[in-house]
Amino acid sequence: MKTVLFHNPSAGDEGHRQEDLVALLRANGLQVEVRDPKGDTLRDGLSLPAKLVLVAGGDGTVGRIATGMEHRDIPLAMLPLGTANNLARALGPWPSPREFAEGWAQAARARLNVAVAEAAEGDKPFTRCRFVEAAGFGAFAHGVEHADRIGKEGVEAGRAAFRRTLADAVARQVRLTVDGEERNEETLLVEVMNIPLFGPNLVLAPEADPGDGLLDVVTLPPSRRALMLEWLDHPGAGPPPVEIRRGSAVTIDWPGGHIRLDDTPLDWSGPAKLHFRLEPEPLHVLIPPACLAAPKKASAS
Repeated sequence: MKTVLFHNPSAGDEGHRQEDLVALLRANGLQVEVRDPKGDTLRDGLSLPAKLVLVAGGDGTVGRIATGMEHRDIPLAMLPLGTANNLARALGPWPSPREFAEGWAQAARARLNVAVAEAAEGDKPFTRCRFVEAAGFGAFAHGVEHADRIGKEGVEAGRAAFRRTLADAVARQVRLTVDGEERNEETLLVEVMNIPLFGPNLVLAPEADPGDGLLDVVTLPPSRRALMLEWLDHPGAGPPPVEIRRGSAVTIDWPGGHIRLDDTPLDWSGPAKLHFRLEPEPLHVLIPPACLAAPKKASAS
């Protein structure tokens, strides 16, 4: 099968060197052509005629490729070599590159919706952007920015950054419209989620399904700040103390503050009115057959 491989050489360890990975895939019947997952080489790779797009890297690399794919008849596969690997965990991860190489021909397919964020007219952080994980406002978006700024990596470092920003976060009055139902809320954060997991393996929307055509809108009233801080210490002990609304069309009137799309903080702190929806045609992701047969449970450990 003709395959375009996007490999992030900085992801993973010495056991995932590009030459070893390519040799393994070719030995198992994949005709691999390697492209860099950034810039012009990314766009060039996505335009190549292929039967499979394979991404070896973390969530950031997978997100760039997934949001750039225009041909939805070509399946996507992920080799989760990053730190959090939230997308792979949400869909059904391959245990290792070898398991994928030996099992791709028998793989099942899971749906992955691609979300779109569009800004209203006037001053705005962007015009139109795609994402596959989540769009965030407030405390957790600030946590991503803080972790990036101080150069912290890893699950525990990310959770520590969120604890610090949440402890000092200022509540915002936000107007949320979900499938036409408008509501004003005071909240410490807003997360518009396409998958259950967020950031450093935190299951913030336990019922979110990457392929069900719905977005999960997560808010946190100020009265639940202490409960959320406790949950961040033990996120595997139970569901998070948040409020969740679900819908296919979401509008957020954000009064100002930190915003991020997937794991990328936006250089914008002013008011913004953003509309969110899901593209009608999903991506199809190759996963181990056992992951499709059994209910997927996103790990928070």
